[in-house]
Amino acid sequence: MSYLKSNDLFGKLSPEMLYERVPRPLLIADHLMTPDNIGAMIRLADNIGASEVCFLGKEDEHRMSKIRRAAASSRDNIHWHFSEETELRNIVPNGKTIIAIETSDNATCIYDTPLPEDVAFIVGSERQGLSEALLAQCDLVVYIPVPGPTRSLNVSHAAAVGLFEWQRQMLAK
Repeated sequence: MSYLKSNDLFGKLSPEMLYERVPRPLLIADHLMTPDNIGAMIRLADNIGASEVCFLGKEDEHRMSKIRRAAASSRDNIHWHFSEETELRNIVPNGKTIIAIETSDNATCIYDTPLPEDVAFIVGSERQGLSEALLAQCDLVVYIPVPGPTRSLNVSHAAAVGLFEWQRQMLAK
């Protein structure tokens, strides 16, 4: 067995063919504080083939050079932007199901929840998570079971689990 470059492997598998059957997901993040997490979300959205990434909050509160560095080449591959909009339906196109990845009393386990084809995932800030006002605008709320002693995931890791579970379910259809 030998190392195979990812571009060689994925070139043969063509995972992007998924988007011939289902719409690309949208990723939203609420008031992230660290440039590394913002950059990681941009790279993640590029990896999954998302349509775009929307960061709720003010752009001028962040160091753009650090965000660009963390996002690497992905910063030029995908549309990403900041928005001060508070109504998710003004950001999310009609027909998309808004799914919060959050620990909440009405959340269901992501692995037991059938995810729809046309989705927008939203994750909360590193400290407060998603506000009640944003949660109330979501169509579904899912949680990721975390068995270790630290019961919360980094925001970009939680988004990755959510997006790739969605991809797994879509490929299984």
